[in-house]
Amino acid sequence: MLTKLSKHRDFEYTPLYYKPEKDKDEQVRKRLGIRRLRHKHKTRSLIWMLATLGFILYMLYLLSQIGK
Repeated sequence: MLTKLSKHRDFEYTPLYYKPEKDKDEQVRKRLGIRRLRHKHKTRSLIWMLATLGFILYMLYLLSQIGK
């Protein structure tokens, strides 16, 4: 109970190869890629929403024709 608590070990890592210019380019590419994915996702969801709305309207039309 009255003993000293153990501390965590420090972790030191030195990369073998690092090129800062390339790192900045990759960050820009990743940012642009994420923006493209978001844009595609929005258009896909809009298309699915319109398709679903069209299907629901078509089903309502069919049900109204059956009732006549």
